[in-house]
Amino acid sequence: MERCEGIHRLENRRCDRSATHDVRGADGNYYLVCEHHAREHARASVAHWSGQSDIRRSAPIGLTPATQ
Repeated sequence: MERCEGIHRLENRRCDRSATHDVRGADGNYYLVCEHHAREHARASVAHWSGQSDIRRSAPIGLTPATQ
């Protein structure tokens, strides 16, 4: 199972949970997120990552309101 692409903003790190949802980011791309980040879509930030690592490939962005 894929790892969540959500970001814990206070700790500036990638989420450790397994991804369970596909959601659309403000940039129009899709991201895999866990139940927590899908539920907190209004405050969630996501980014693309290099494989399963903690190295970001893109800047953090918000999710679109349509991902509810």
